[in-house]
Amino acid sequence: MSEFVSAMDAMNSASYNDQKLIREEVAEIDFRLRRAMDAGLSVDEMKMARAAKQAVDAANEILEKVFQ
Repeated sequence: MSEFVSAMDAMNSASYNDQKLIREEVAEIDFRLRRAMDAGLSVDEMKMARAAKQAVDAANEILEKVFQ
């Protein structure tokens, strides 16, 4: 994990580096989720993983709009 940078601060400062750190963090979460899902999970774990994946996908959509 990297140093915490809020999306609001990154948006206000227009810092490309801050935006990159946030996008990389979300991409890392997505990667770990996919790896866990591919490795096999119980039914309950898969439900949680799918909900987390939806949250990651939503975060990516929000970041696209916020960091335009």
